[in-house]
Amino acid sequence: MQHNQHITELGCLLERFGVRHAVICPGSRNAPLMQFFTSRDTFHCYSVVDERSGGYMALGMARQLDEPVIVITTSGTAVLNLAPSVAEAFHQRIPLVALTADRPLEVIPQFNNQWLDQEAPFYAFSKGFYQLPPEVYQPEDLEQIAGHLERLLASSISCPQGPVHINVTLEEPLYDPLPPPLLDHGKPFPDTGYAEPENGSPAGIPAGHRILVLAGMGSPDRRLLKSLELLVMSRQAVVVAEHIANLPGVSFCAHPELVMAGLNEEEEKEALAPDLVLSFRGQVVSKRLKQFLQSREGLEHREISGNVPAFLEELAAQHVPGPGFSNDFQDRWKQAEDRVLKITEGRVRDLPFGNLSAVQSVLSSLPAGTAVHLGNSGVIRYALLTARRGDLTYYANRGTSGIDGSVSAAVGAAMVSETMHLLLVGDLSFVYDSNALWNRFFP
Repeated sequence: MQHNQHITELGCLLERFGVRHAVICPGSRNAPLMQFFTSRDTFHCYSVVDERSGGYMALGMARQLDEPVIVITTSGTAVLNLAPSVAEAFHQRIPLVALTADRPLEVIPQFNNQWLDQEAPFYAFSKGFYQLPPEVYQPEDLEQIAGHLERLLASSISCPQGPVHINVTLEEPLYDPLPPPLLDHGKPFPDTGYAEPENGSPAGIPAGHRILVLAGMGSPDRRLLKSLELLVMSRQAVVVAEHIANLPGVSFCAHPELVMAGLNEEEEKEALAPDLVLSFRGQVVSKRLKQFLQSREGLEHREISGNVPAFLEELAAQHVPGPGFSNDFQDRWKQAEDRVLKITEGRVRDLPFGNLSAVQSVLSSLPAGTAVHLGNSGVIRYALLTARRGDLTYYANRGTSGIDGSVSAAVGAAMVSETMHLLLVGDLSFVYDSNALWNRFFP
């Protein structure tokens, strides 16, 4: 079998898997990987010098496209520079595919440069790892490797989605032409048995239970939005969905931080307290809301991780409201939100120029359809004090809430999108991630 045959098969497998975009960071050990992806018209390749920035660009692309994106690095500390973006992808449930080049194990004791142990460095925050051998000598071994890779890639897009890591051991010579594929890559991608996790049945939730549905960070989802609207029309339920949940239901509560800050009496808090919390997706920003829910002794909480719309639809169907049904629990939340929004809007309008008034002015003036990328810390909290607009899409790196890739993720998203993108970011975050601008593909 020819030298680097398994590299060709890996690339063809990713091609068949539907990957179209590859962020390639420079190096020497990863030359065979660069050779394959740049030689195929099916891949859009982007050369990015900084591995940390490149990882976040790939994350921004995958989040925007809702499909896997590759990031490729050479060996050594280049691999560890992907750790922040892989961790963020894991907590945001984004299918990032990290391909890292490595030196053969037998040369490790010989004091070669640019080497460290690359055995599953992202173990705690990825969906899987596979170590590709330096060479493959038998066709049956090649088939076995392809099966392992197929299962790993399938896991990255199974619910919940997430990043995977393939470490590719590469031997000299690194710059020889790659051989043509041997395996049949025309067949459809196999069903590897990955299924959505079971949520259990919503049976047993009393009709009169006050339900707070907590929608975490995520991309727009029309079916999910409809199922939530159906639930609040049939149950004593309120949906709390901040801007970054991208679920702009007119009857949902989008400003929990303001609502909690505006409660003065214990009686008001008691009126908004749920009997059950149903949560799904990723992070929620509001600290006051988290503290409010954590302070309720005996509060039941169920996290939905599988088919969320199906679970909500079944829950709504269990209680068919009669004539004159009124969702009093939702009404109390909305009344509290409307009251505090009127106060806040008046005060913001009268503020002198500053961070909050600038964010308010920008977000209220954007054309419909803009994708808004919010920096962490002060910026996102200012943004959540403004009125949510259903004609905008909101993104943020709230999986780990770090500042290290806010600019790069926004740039990556804009690189694969025709829509308008706006980044609102703090000065420290901007400087820290300014290598995102060191990019000839900058849109």
